[in-house]
Amino acid sequence: MVTLRSDVVRAPTEYGAVLLHLDKGQYWTLNPSGDLVLRVLLSGGDTAAAVAELCSAGEVEPDTARRDIDGLLAQLTDVGLIDPDADPDADADADPEAGPRARSVREPEVRR
Repeated sequence: MVTLRSDVVRAPTEYGAVLLHLDKGQYWTLNPSGDLVLRVLLSGGDTAAAVAELCSAGEVEPDTARRDIDGLLAQLTDVGLIDPDADPDADADADPEAGPRARSVREPEVRR
């Protein structure tokens, strides 16, 4: 299961989401596709569920979606926003987090 670190807050925006690292005083933005993936994973979905959601939101092939999701998770881990021991394919019992569905699909990204 993917979890945000306890010192990280997610705030949805009109254009995706902002992730604020409270201890570092830094923030990153997620585009709508990146936020869609993160919401699926935070709600207990695995990588396959995130791939399915990303593919259903627009024209993207499953292999491309999987590669983009892996890249997003690596970026989030590298900058210290998610638990480094997170396993998106581990079973989890979590309530789904509500949020708007992405309108267009682009490669998920994190920007500082």
